[in-house]
Amino acid sequence: MTVVELSETAELDRLIFEQDTWWALPVEDQAALRRRLTERAARHHLEHNPGYRRFAESVGFDVDTFTDLSQVPQVPTTVFKRTDLRTAQAADCSLFVSSGTSSGTRSRVWRDDTTLQRLVGSLRPDGDIWGDLYRDIDLDEDGATLHMGPSRAEANGVWISYVMTMIEMFTTTTHYLRDGVLHVAKAAEDLRRAVAGDEFVAIAGPPVFVAELLRHLDDRDLRFNAGDRVVVITGGGWKKDQTTRIDPAALRDLAVRTLGLRSAEQVRDVFNQVELNTAFVECEHHNKHVPPWVEVIVRDPADLTPLPAGATGLLSYVDPSATSYPCFLLSEDFGAIEVDRCPCGRRGTTVTPRRRLEAATHHGCALRLATTTRLG
Repeated sequence: MTVVELSETAELDRLIFEQDTWWALPVEDQAALRRRLTERAARHHLEHNPGYRRFAESVGFDVDTFTDLSQVPQVPTTVFKRTDLRTAQAADCSLFVSSGTSSGTRSRVWRDDTTLQRLVGSLRPDGDIWGDLYRDIDLDEDGATLHMGPSRAEANGVWISYVMTMIEMFTTTTHYLRDGVLHVAKAAEDLRRAVAGDEFVAIAGPPVFVAELLRHLDDRDLRFNAGDRVVVITGGGWKKDQTTRIDPAALRDLAVRTLGLRSAEQVRDVFNQVELNTAFVECEHHNKHVPPWVEVIVRDPADLTPLPAGATGLLSYVDPSATSYPCFLLSEDFGAIEVDRCPCGRRGTTVTPRRRLEAATHHGCALRLATTTRLG
């Protein structure tokens, strides 16, 4: 497969794979970093992606004269449902798809090795943003992950399974969604044995399935005293429709009560979507931190003009980490950003996704799985 030479992208790769203190960079330095990385990425895609080049030319974008990252042409995520927007050759890539709509329409995103490795790097469990959960644990020796979702072999292309099972690279992982059945009783028994054996356990999966495990424990009055030996990591949609919603704070409270955790800080959520090539991980204050190589722009849905921090609008992303497709995205999510406002002290941007654009009728990957899953 085609891989971009490290010498061409050393600054970005050092950030993703080696540096754990990117949050310490002043916001001005983070902004300058994003400018450099984005200009390089834009030049790459403009040169090698004719479709993106035509789009950029149609809106009058000039990579030599643009003054603000909000001017970088951003592709609506719906485009990925209608065409293959590839910068690399298909033979050099793996295809990832979203869960799609009820009519079967799915986003199709092509990732080469460099792009996929960087996505994995943004989820490093030894990184600072959630390194406090894992401390000095040797995950290969002392850790286990109970994944309340399918293996990649059974995922049928559902994107969330790829994100959540990347932790297999770091620790032994068992999947409890098999043949359309969520085996909560088996997960509960394996959890009991692991805690009794003083193992370090990560319970991972879509919120709806993690909640099923915790409710199973609660309904049967099963209680643990896990202390700091269990963490809960969720990723995916929190709401099935306008009337059905899993409340993140309630899920954290349920986890603390049933598992006997020391603190709700041990329950974290990860934000990602198939088109975005970087994961945003919650800190101990449950704010989702944006790594400094990604620019998040909140836009007015009426005219797409950028909005200030604190205002709610359409979330859009400029992510230079993808080499195989232009990861410059206008999403279907409403949300807001803040800068240097998190009590944890990490500098930079935090993002709060709030709801989907009403015209976006498809469910996210986690909720798509939930509609076809039985309990066992």
